[in-house]
Order: sequence, then C-alpha cells, then structure tokens
Amino acid sequence: MKTWIMSVTVAVGIAGSAFAGPTFHAVDKNKTSTVMHGGNRELTSLGFVGLGEQWTGANFLHWHDGRLTNNVGTYGWNQEIPRDVNGDDDVSGNPDRADSASAFFGEAGRTGTLREVFGPFNGYKNMSYIIDGEDNGSWTLDLFFAAGIRLNADDRADTVEIALLERGGNSDLRIIGIRADGSLTDPVMMLRGNTAQAGWTLDTLEIGGAQQVHGLGISLDSSWQDIVGFRFEARNGMNGPDLVAVGVTNNLVPTPGALALAGLGGLMLGRRRR
Repeated sequence: MKTWIMSVTVAVGIAGSAFAGPTFHAVDKNKTSTVMHGGNRELTSLGFVGLGEQWTGANFLHWHDGRLTNNVGTYGWNQEIPRDVNGDDDVSGNPDRADSASAFFGEAGRTGTLREVFGPFNGYKNMSYIIDGEDNGSWTLDLFFAAGIRLNADDRADTVEIALLERGGNSDLRIIGIRADGSLTDPVMMLRGNTAQAGWTLDTLEIGGAQQVHGLGISLDSSWQDIVGFRFEARNGMNGPDLVAVGVTNNLVPTPGALALAGLGGLMLGRRRR
C-alpha cells in the first residue's frame, strides 16, 4: 500500500537487432483496452510504446501453479492467504481486490488464493484482483506454467516475452527466470521509472483511494532458455509493489514428452470413438 507518484519511461532498443540483456518497453495506454463486468475488469488488448506487437487477455492466462512467501508464511496455489483489509498493514504481500469486485472465496475469513489472483476468472484474468505489497515489506512470488511447457526467449529487442502490470507506478520489483532444472537466471529489475500508465485506476479494500495502474513489457535475451516459471521478489526499499498481473508471450513451447502425451491422448480418444 502506497501513495501514487507519476513515472515516465522511454522504450529502449533497436528493432530486429540482436542484443544482450533486457530491453524495457513501456505500456501504451492508447493501444490498451479493458472491459468491466460489474466490478471485475477484463483486459482485451495491451500495446507497447514503439512496438507493433499487440497482446490480449490470453497472454495473462498461462499460470497453473505458484507459491507466495511473505512475513506470515509460505502458501501454495490453492492455499488461503491471510489478507489485510480496511487499512491494515500486517501482511507484507497478500491478495487484495477492488472495492466492487467479486468477493474472494474466503472473504468471510479474510483470505484469498494465488489461483484467484492469477488464474482464470470466468475465462479471463481478473484485473481487479492483485497482490498488495507493503512499503517496507518483503515477499517472494513464484509462478509456473503448466507441466511440460517452456519459454525460450529469442534474441530480438522488439519482441516482448514478459509483461507486468503494477498499481501505483512508484515501486521496484526483481524478476528471475526459473529453469526446468531448478536453476535461476540472473535477475532483471523492473524499476519504477520503466513503467507507464495503462489507462485505468484501481482502488482496493486495503487502501483509501484509486491509483493508476502502470505497466511495461520486457524483451529478454536468448540466455533465457528452458524457462518453466518466474520468480518475483519485493524487498525493503522497493516501496511495496502492488502486482496486478503478469503476462507472457503466447509463443510457449511444449516439451517432446508433453507432445507425446498429447498425441497418446488423441489416439486413445480416437479408439474410444470407434
């Protein structure tokens, strides 16, 4: 929970060229649109400054498992996480929702789950659900693709592999790739100056007023191979990032084993229909 401060960013990179290291592309609110379903927000398009690439809500539906560690404990994808409401600041990172959004399943017990925040809600990622971070708190979030799915970054500075939406635009966040063998990539920092307004505001139960949602896309270099998920770290001094959503490229790759299982499933289905 924090006070909103305007931030400005510039997209960097040479289109189509090989590069080393990440390139940041601010979200372009003029290429971004959402639609409301009552108090629940669905993203329908997302664009980036200086790029022709256009994302949709489907880019935010690739998460199938996760884990959050905060100052209270460690919680899996479906485990109920204690929530701060009505101005409480007891939990360093926890699920939160817009004032008029649909209640969490554990609303009466003041809990929410990672699945509710990052999984599908009526077929879309609900942008009215977030992870709220405290100004001086620390938390670590791991998000994973479905089993057998990998992300292999290309060597282009003009293609976005991962995009983040964050409420407030005045926080930092450390981003790390998780490889299939369990090893980690070098970290990339989302700095508050890299983001730009996405075109809507968000007021949640834990705060007393609406704040702008900001975002950016990141072009990763080709060292990011065999990625099965991402780790996001907030630490004291990063000003409590409030993570609204994480999207990834739709160009994910199934492993040969996953393809074989899919083929076997199709074969068995065909036999049953005979």
